[in-house]
Amino acid sequence: MNTASGFADRMRASFPAGVTVPAALDRFFDWQQAAGLARSFRSGGDYAGIDTASELGCMYSQCVDPGYAEAWLPDAPQEVRDRLAPFFRTGGDGSTAALWRDDDGAQHIVHLGSGSGSTMLGVLASDPVDFLRLLAIGYEELCWPENFDRAPAQIDAENEYLDQPVWDRAAALRDWVQTSFGVAVPAVAAEISPAPADMGDRPGADPFLLWVRKWQGDA
Repeated sequence: MNTASGFADRMRASFPAGVTVPAALDRFFDWQQAAGLARSFRSGGDYAGIDTASELGCMYSQCVDPGYAEAWLPDAPQEVRDRLAPFFRTGGDGSTAALWRDDDGAQHIVHLGSGSGSTMLGVLASDPVDFLRLLAIGYEELCWPENFDRAPAQIDAENEYLDQPVWDRAAALRDWVQTSFGVAVPAVAAEISPAPADMGDRPGADPFLLWVRKWQGDA
């Protein structure tokens, strides 16, 4: 079932009061809807991918689930949890990107690894346009920082189990990002996020990693 009508509005409405949806993300949700990428899960709920050429892929926008922040910060007060809004699936392992408001009121796009797969836990980009630039590079998944210094085509070429020709999974998104924001999309993620933090880092200099540890009682 195609749920394109109303998807962007439902995305915007799902964010908690503790964060403000940046204009760039607002436009991104509209683009996903206009491109016909919005779908519904069989189990219910909306999602919208980034690939207009194929429905394959592990990355997609989805409405904020308040229970996700609660699971990460079970002992934090609600006003703290409301500063963390997971809105984008970054990999098939369950890893997620979220909008986070820090203690100074600045907002960032952060990554929460699943733990069972990716362990990346930290700031991905402080500029939402940079987050869109990361998506537009064309990785199948954005949750594996060990791939950030390689281009997607190189990763695909090394995959002996790939049963289809290499395809540019983000060509339409890349064109939209470059045209809409007047920016260039790099060849590799490391040009935007050169040293992502890991949940095993100690001590951690990453502000989001430190914030999560503080509210988990592990500062």
